[in-house]
Amino acid sequence: MLIDINSYCGHWPFRNVSENSLIGLSELALDNGITHMVVANINGFFYKDANTANIELYEQMKEYSGEMHFLPLAIVNPTYPEWENDAIKMLELGFCGFELAPRYHGYSLAPEMLYDEYMPKHRAREVLSLAEKYDVPVRICASVENFRGRRRMDTPDNLYNDELFALLSANRNVNVMITGFNPAVIDDKLCRLIKERGKTYFDITQVEGFMINNVKTAMAKVDAKYFCFGSGLPFQYAETNVVKLFFSKSFSHPGIPSENIKNVFKELR
Repeated sequence: MLIDINSYCGHWPFRNVSENSLIGLSELALDNGITHMVVANINGFFYKDANTANIELYEQMKEYSGEMHFLPLAIVNPTYPEWENDAIKMLELGFCGFELAPRYHGYSLAPEMLYDEYMPKHRAREVLSLAEKYDVPVRICASVENFRGRRRMDTPDNLYNDELFALLSANRNVNVMITGFNPAVIDDKLCRLIKERGKTYFDITQVEGFMINNVKTAMAKVDAKYFCFGSGLPFQYAETNVVKLFFSKSFSHPGIPSENIKNVFKELR
């Protein structure tokens, strides 16, 4: 079993992306030994009503009959009216958890750090409370692409340590996956919280696999048990992140990536 916690279907407005359907993703993933993919429809980052994208993913899931085991996440925008009813409906339809995209939906994870002064205070904590009630995980997208190569119209920054600290300390019971975030930049306060809290997982897509110091720094701050495999498909080459598992010598392929995360999902327990 090799679980990929960072993959998407859908379209990306800042460059042409191929193989971005469930069929395309599964073909690329199976070639790299991936057996399970935690997937969301990235169209929900850009639709006014994110749940429209969840319905699109649901329709794709009904039509898919391949070998890949998909674990679909419903993208939730807590600033949108009736988000809670939509989120519950997606769980009833078989979705395995929720995804937050604070930078694309224009809010901060910390109430005291308003991302947009015209927005009401965010309700990200309410999403975690709902996830706790239904015993499902939450994935938080810190970034999709490396900031050095982003389109100027894309989001200019990643999540801040203080935002993650505020949210994770407010709810310590929900399993949270943070993708597109390099643990090497975690400050001491957040590091201590993660070790106390547990139930916090990072993928390896932003860890520089070919820079030993970067890997060692990340591993020194966050224990290997909090690292999981993420392909970054379809935005990255899956092969690159598979190589990281071997190159860092801190992971056991495929043991670490699957053992760490499989109990997060009710479907895999």
